[in-house]
Amino acid sequence: MSESTENTYQRQYPDLLSERVGGKALGCSDEWFAECANLVKHDDPVFKEGHFVATGQWMDGWESRRSFGRSARIESGLDHDWCLLRLGIPGTLHGVDIETTHFRGNAPEYASLEGAWVQGEVNGETQWITLLPKRATRAHDHNVFAVEVDQPCTHLRLKIFPDGGVARLRAWGSVAHLPEKTLPGELVDLASVMVGGRGMQCSDMFYSSPSNLLMPYSGINMGDGWETRRRRDDGNDWCIVKLGLTGTIRKVLVDTAHFKGNFPDSFSLEAVHSQREDMDAEDIPWETVIAQTQLQADHAHLYMQEIQVAPEQKFTHVRLSIFPDGGISRLRVFGFPDRDTAA
Repeated sequence: MSESTENTYQRQYPDLLSERVGGKALGCSDEWFAECANLVKHDDPVFKEGHFVATGQWMDGWESRRSFGRSARIESGLDHDWCLLRLGIPGTLHGVDIETTHFRGNAPEYASLEGAWVQGEVNGETQWITLLPKRATRAHDHNVFAVEVDQPCTHLRLKIFPDGGVARLRAWGSVAHLPEKTLPGELVDLASVMVGGRGMQCSDMFYSSPSNLLMPYSGINMGDGWETRRRRDDGNDWCIVKLGLTGTIRKVLVDTAHFKGNFPDSFSLEAVHSQREDMDAEDIPWETVIAQTQLQADHAHLYMQEIQVAPEQKFTHVRLSIFPDGGISRLRVFGFPDRDTAA
């Protein structure tokens, strides 16, 4: 698939396997040259030319030793290496990227992916389903594939044939809604990626994506937020967030952490209940949640009394507008979810 397809998955779905949401590599058949923990890193893989360690050239990915045609592999009866991974957020996969960037002469020829829904630990009785049948992969490239199996998973098993290196594994999908994870009457961050919140349309994401606004941890630096380029007109920037859960809005946090010389002068927040996909259309009936309000640098702003919508109103989307431009680290939209309806 093309790079545009990869970008489409990134825009529409969160990476359920990313280390940013708790994804983890649990073990593998072999990691002689490079550790499988690298597969879930959020940052793009890097290459350090001439940087050798005890096992050879340092590689930013998972790389098994050479096994094809060797006696130990022949005797084992296996034709592949494997890695077991736990999703940070359980959900249904729609697309994956088995990325082999920087693995030029040592990439696998083929790869496949299996999934399982496991409560507890994976064991010999775990029932695995094929999410991606064995497919040819390209060296030093993004190998993006659609996943057409509509079944939620908690764990993945990546197989590479016959051996080699993979830089990253991205697993984009829809979050599985688990009502039992919240108590009746509990305030929930409806915008959090952990419950399915995702950034949709935005006016500008020159420096960083609005999807960063929804990460579950505090922003770690200025690059870990949503930042637009400098405007040179009379307009303002905005982004639209699809809430992971339909619900009311009772408390809002707007955090400008790390943004000191480039935080917005002010912001406003609007919301709507809609099933439309073209949420940037001019006829969307947005309602004001918080009127335009001044912001401070490097500060967590909490709003409750300022909220203008009725306590019982339910919403599916919010629109964050910043004036005129700049960077926001995190947006939290706390409310009571509709326990029978996902956004």
